[in-house]
Amino acid sequence: MPRKWILAALLLAPAAPAAAYELPSSTGTHHVSFDADEAGFNEYTRVINLKGDVKLQEFSPEGKELKLIRARELAVNMASRTVTAPGDFVMDDDSGTVYGKSGFYDYGSDSGFVRDGSFQYQGFIFKGRSVSFGPDGYVYKKASLTSCDREPPHYHLSSSRIYLAPGRYFLAYNNVFYLGRIPILYLPVVYKPMGRITPFVTILRPGYDQRNGAFIKSTFLYRAGPLTRAKLFLDYFSRRGLGTGGELDYRKPEKDITDISLYRIREYGMSKDRWGANGGYWHLFNRFNESDPAQYYSQGYFRLLSDPKVNNDFFRSNPFAVSPDEQASVAVTRKTNYTITHLSASGTETKNADSTAFQKGASAIPRLDFNTVPFKVLKLPVLNTFSAYAEDARDSTTTYTQQRGDMNWTMTQSVRLGRRFSLTPSAFYDQSVAVSTDSAERVDWVGRYGGGATLRYDRLWGSLDLGYAYKRRLLANRLQDDSGAPDKGQEASSLLSQLFVIPAPNSYWKVSTSYDVRTFYTAGFNRRLQPITAELYYSPRPNLDIFATETYSVYSGTRSFVAQANYGNSVNYVGGGIANYSTDGRSWVISHTFGFRPRASSSWRLEGVLRYRLLLDGGLNFGGISFFEKAVTLYKDFHDFHTKLDFRERSGGVKEIFFYVNLKMNAPVPQDNLEEKSREYWHPWRKEGEERDL
Repeated sequence: MPRKWILAALLLAPAAPAAAYELPSSTGTHHVSFDADEAGFNEYTRVINLKGDVKLQEFSPEGKELKLIRARELAVNMASRTVTAPGDFVMDDDSGTVYGKSGFYDYGSDSGFVRDGSFQYQGFIFKGRSVSFGPDGYVYKKASLTSCDREPPHYHLSSSRIYLAPGRYFLAYNNVFYLGRIPILYLPVVYKPMGRITPFVTILRPGYDQRNGAFIKSTFLYRAGPLTRAKLFLDYFSRRGLGTGGELDYRKPEKDITDISLYRIREYGMSKDRWGANGGYWHLFNRFNESDPAQYYSQGYFRLLSDPKVNNDFFRSNPFAVSPDEQASVAVTRKTNYTITHLSASGTETKNADSTAFQKGASAIPRLDFNTVPFKVLKLPVLNTFSAYAEDARDSTTTYTQQRGDMNWTMTQSVRLGRRFSLTPSAFYDQSVAVSTDSAERVDWVGRYGGGATLRYDRLWGSLDLGYAYKRRLLANRLQDDSGAPDKGQEASSLLSQLFVIPAPNSYWKVSTSYDVRTFYTAGFNRRLQPITAELYYSPRPNLDIFATETYSVYSGTRSFVAQANYGNSVNYVGGGIANYSTDGRSWVISHTFGFRPRASSSWRLEGVLRYRLLLDGGLNFGGISFFEKAVTLYKDFHDFHTKLDFRERSGGVKEIFFYVNLKMNAPVPQDNLEEKSREYWHPWRKEGEERDL
C-alpha cells in the first residue's frame, strides 16, 4: 500500500459538530501532525486510526515541537482530545524519553497514563507497572529505579511508589536496594533533588569489625544551596545498636565558615548514650559604625565526648579523633591597621588513669591578648612592638586558678653592614604578674630584660646566622637582679648558629645549635653545647621526595631521628618512614605505604599501610616486632557504581572490614568547592570522597 501523509491541527477548544470533515487552519494554534503508512477517519466518532510506521508530533502555537510519539498503531480522538496507544510506543519531550507497552495521552490537559512504562532522565531509568503523568511530573506504582543501563541492571531500587518532578526532584517510598537479584538494604524514603546546585548523595558502607559486629553505615548528603550542605548519619551495628548523627557545613566567602558534627548511640544494655560532637566557626561582623574602620570577627572550636574511648570505638578514619581529650575555645577579635585585640576562653579535659572518664586539664577563662604591628617612636631608627595578655588560668598540673598577665616591649632594627652582611640587634623588657588563689593569696610582679643580636651572611647558595641571646630575671616585686637564686637570675645566655644551604632548587639542608655561656653553670663543653639539629630535603625528580631530620646531643646521644621517602604520584606510589625518640631509645617506629594501579585505564587500584614498632636489644639484635596498624584497601570502579573494600587492624582493639558503595546515581558534583573548603579548615585528614568521622 502506498504511504499516505495527513496533517491535522487539533485545537484545544471542543470541536463543533460538522456534517462533513474539515481541516482547520494550523497557523498560530496548538496542533499536532502525524505521519503513518495507513490512516482512517471516522467522522461520527471523530477518531483517526493510524497504523504502520506512525509518528505523531505536538506543536505549540509558536511552532515548537512539544512531544513526539512513535508507535505501530495510534488512535487520535478529536472529540476527547486524546491519543491512545494499544501497543508499544515511545514518547519524547524536553524532559526525556518514555517507553510503554500501552497508554493514552490527553493533549488538552497534558496528562496521561502508561502501562509498564520506562522513563530515561538525567542518567536515571525509572520503571513502573503503571505510570500516570501530568504537568507536575510522573507517578510510578510498583516501580524500580537505577542508573545502570545493563539488562538486567547491576543494582536497582524496588519501590512501592516514585514521584518524579523533572528538573526538581524524585521521591521514592518503601524501597529495597538490590545488588543484582540479592536484597541488601531497606530504605523507607529516598529523596534526590534533580537540580545541578542541590545534589543529594547516598553512601552505603556495609562491613564488620571485631567490637561492633556486622554493620551498615549510611550517609545521606544534601546540598541545600551554594552555601550550605547537610549530612545525616544512620548506622546499624549488630552488637551495639542504632547510631544516628549529622554534620552541617556553611560557608559564605569572606563572611562565615562553620562546621558542626554530632553523633550518638545507646549501646545494647547501657542506660546512657555515648556521643561525640565537634565543630567550629569563623564569622566576620559588620562595622559597628561608619567611623570605626576596624574589623571584628569571632571564631571558635569544640570537641566534646561522652567518654575517652568513644572515638576509637566508632570513628577511626580521623587520626586526631581517636585522641581521648576534650577541648573547646571561643574568641572575639578586633583588628586595625596597627593593633590586634583578642578576647578568648579555652579549656581542655584529659582522660583519667583508667580511661573511663575525664578530669580537668588546662584552661584560660577568660584571656585578653593585645599586640601591635611594628611602629616607631619619636622618629627613632628602631622598630618597636608591644604585646600583653591577662587571664584567669589553670594549668594541668595545678588544682587552683591563677590570675596572671604579661607585658613585653621589644625594640629591633636590621642594619646592612655590606653587600652580604646584615646585623639585627634587639632589646626587650618583660613584666609578668601572677595572683595565686591557692590557700594563701599572693601577688608576684617579676620583671625580665634582655636582648641579642644576629649577624647574617647571605649568598646565593644560602645563609649563615651567628647570634647571641641574653635574658635576665629580676626579684619578685623588686627592681633588682635575682642574683641569689640558684641560676643567679640568668635565664638565658647563649651563642646561636644556623647554617642553611640550598645547593639546588630541589634540595636544601640546615644545621643549627646553641652554646650555653651562663656563668653560674659549671658543666663542661658536652653539657653546654645544646642538641644539634640537622635537616635534609632532596627531590631529585618530581615524583621522588626524601626528608630526614635528627636532633643529636654530644652529651646524651640521639634525641630524635625522623626520615621519610616517597616515590610516585597520588595513585601509584610507595613510601617509607622511620622514627626514634630518646624517651624510648630502644624503640624504632617504622611505616610503609603503597598505592598501585596497573594501568591508567584500569578500573581497580590498591592502597596499603603497615606500621610497626621494632625493639633493639643492642646492635642489630632484634628484641621484638609489634604491629600497631595493618590495612589494605581495594578500589574497584564499575560502569554504574564505585566500590571500596577495606581491611584494617589497629591498636585499641580495632579489627574491621567494611565495604563501601558509591552509586553512579549518587556521584557528587565533580568540583565541590564547599567540600574542599570544609576539608581545608575542619577536616584536613579526610581523603577526597570520605564523608565520615567526628
